Amino acid sequence: MKSYFVFFITFFFISNSSYAGMFFNKPKEPSNAFDGVYTFSHICFSKKTGKQWPGDWFDGSKFIIKEGKISNNRGGAGRYIIDPESRIDKKGTIYIKGNRRSHNFYSFGKFNENYKEKPIFLKGMAGKNKQADRGSPCELKLIWATELKETTKVDKSDMLEIKFESKNTIEEIALLKSEGSKIEVKAQVRNIEKIENGIIIVVPSSTPNMSDELIYEGKIKDLNYSSAIIYGADPRFSSKFSINYTSSMIMYDVIAFLKELEKKYPRPKDIILMGSSTGSLAIFKAAWQKYRDTFSVMQNISKVFMINAACPDTFEGELNKDIMIYAINGKEDDSTPGWVCNNLKKSKNYTNIILLSYDGAHHFESDNYDKTKFEAKGKHILPTCSINYKKNLHSVIKVRNSDMQRDAEAKGFNKEHRKWVYKNCLKEGNYQGYDKKGAADFWKDVRSIIKDRAQPEKLIGFTN
Repeated sequence: MKSYFVFFITFFFISNSSYAGMFFNKPKEPSNAFDGVYTFSHICFSKKTGKQWPGDWFDGSKFIIKEGKISNNRGGAGRYIIDPESRIDKKGTIYIKGNRRSHNFYSFGKFNENYKEKPIFLKGMAGKNKQADRGSPCELKLIWATELKETTKVDKSDMLEIKFESKNTIEEIALLKSEGSKIEVKAQVRNIEKIENGIIIVVPSSTPNMSDELIYEGKIKDLNYSSAIIYGADPRFSSKFSINYTSSMIMYDVIAFLKELEKKYPRPKDIILMGSSTGSLAIFKAAWQKYRDTFSVMQNISKVFMINAACPDTFEGELNKDIMIYAINGKEDDSTPGWVCNNLKKSKNYTNIILLSYDGAHHFESDNYDKTKFEAKGKHILPTCSINYKKNLHSVIKVRNSDMQRDAEAKGFNKEHRKWVYKNCLKEGNYQGYDKKGAADFWKDVRSIIKDRAQPEKLIGFTN
């Protein structure tokens, strides 16, 4: 067995050298001959023994080849960042370079004419906190998934970019006290001349992939309001559900952005927030009375659209009664299920929490996704654990149907807290995808709410 692994490593490096030579001659001009969406497997091996490292680096994301340029959509846990030089030419010579968290890696090889029927295996290297060449041998397997999908195109040419100073307010009390290290964040604003009428602000979700948020802004940009997208994930992101990027940071970015706008522009008469998943939990905090009393810029926030709503089960603090909270879920969503929002509504019989449900599962509203299907690596927390906020705003995570819990006030909101959540709450496997009817009904309701001031019971998705 040992001789086999020695042979494997020897063979790998001989093969590696020949492919490296091919790369350093470089793939020629990028070609669209192999354009598409690819799922993958990424495994690495010990230099000494040839044994595979534990686990697979697949993180739920997909590799994209578009016009011969290679990128990663940063879906799922969103750990891959791809170098712009990564490409494939018309003969199938491919080179991919980038990093996955603390590992630098590269992969190379050649596509063949059967690439849609059979996986393509690429050799490569990966090094932790060092150059890939100094690391260990790896294998990247690319598996054809779908053709590139034409998604809603959003014209950003007439959007104003605004950079502003925010803070890394890790948890709820830090947000209340404006405590955290400073960080520069950017936003893009459309129709700034209409800001006095109001502004609709779209916040990020749990990764830097802003494809959904661009679609959201495109759906509401013509409603006689200013519209804005905040790009707060990219400068902070390390992995999904990481302590480096939290819902409290997302909400503080909104506050900091509104403060920045007030320096140059009239105060908007109406402010509407829109966010998905982790972003939805963030904007739920716009209704917390203690925050509204502390930050005057929040006073005109009248509505929040919690898309793929990640609701807490309970909130013991004071919730503002005038703000309308639309909790939106797909009927088949099993990662941010609507029944959690129903728990929240019933916990204090909140009349301003409006439950809306539509055909489809997670991400039903975004044509950035394919049709609904099961994603084995899709990560979720809420079906296993509940989020609960005490009167003093500290959070308590409880394992459902169990006595196990983690009180952030008693034990701290820190890396140990996140480790506990990962161990006891984080699970994989959920249905997600675009639902044409569900999306059409939802966006019709959104426009009815904002433009026509439609009452909840008149909405297609009304389920209260």
